[in-house]
Amino acid sequence: MKRTVLRLTSLGLLAWFCCLSAEPVQGGKVLVMPVDGSHWLSMKILVKELSLRGHEVVVLVPESSLLIQGSDTYRTEVFTVSYSQQELDGNFNELRKGIFNPPALTGFLVNVQRLLNFTDLQVRGCESLLHNEALMSRLRAEGFDVLLTDPFLPCGPILAHLFSVPAVYFLHGLPCGLHIKVNQCPSPPSHVPVFSSGLSPKMNFVQRVKNLFLYFKEEHTCKLMYANFDHLASRYFGDGVTYKDLLSHDAIWLLKYDWTFEWPRPIMPNMVFIGGINCAQKGRLPAVSVRPVSTTGQKHI
Repeated sequence: MKRTVLRLTSLGLLAWFCCLSAEPVQGGKVLVMPVDGSHWLSMKILVKELSLRGHEVVVLVPESSLLIQGSDTYRTEVFTVSYSQQELDGNFNELRKGIFNPPALTGFLVNVQRLLNFTDLQVRGCESLLHNEALMSRLRAEGFDVLLTDPFLPCGPILAHLFSVPAVYFLHGLPCGLHIKVNQCPSPPSHVPVFSSGLSPKMNFVQRVKNLFLYFKEEHTCKLMYANFDHLASRYFGDGVTYKDLLSHDAIWLLKYDWTFEWPRPIMPNMVFIGGINCAQKGRLPAVSVRPVSTTGQKHI
């Protein structure tokens, strides 16, 4: 008995000395390049949590912004952009018309043009940041450990490459399934339905032909949409470098959806599903009045 007590006491002292000698865990330095609008709402939850857990977080904020604002839990760096708040609001309102009021097939090109106008404005904002030599030098000197960004726009991946820091991509998905392609996940159009096609994986021959047609249509549309991104990437990293090339480098992809709501498909180890993060801010359900149901066989109108 005494030998057992002595052994436990020795183990306890050893554990205590280990705790005393261990160095305190230090948080990392995180640079955040967000995307304005609804993309920022869910990322803000993660940014605040990182700050509360001891990480030093710096968020880059354009002076003309829709929803990105300062906070007591993290530091912000505001940079000037080449567009006004009025121009940004008008551009976003035009884009919103196409999102919440989807046009007919004849209005598809109009919707694409609205998206191109919005991304072109954001690329201008990114160029304003990259040309801000004083801010860029100060950020580079801070020695960030990682860059958190939404790759819906190219500025975050470009900063990660310029600063030579690993990137963490926080997103739901990219147009044309670019996040699937850059990670080399098999997704043949003969088996995987194109997004918003309304098809299921169990397609007959006619449906497969339709899906293939939609796939090539989507590919052509994305060449137009990513043209500005490719041009920006080639200007900073050499001719021939595309936005897809930048995204293809090692990174962690945090996907804001749940595996159970997606078509079964292979994914890579660096792709992590975090769909529950969108449920962090919850509210009470509204009261619903239920009409009594008659059991006598009479119909109520």
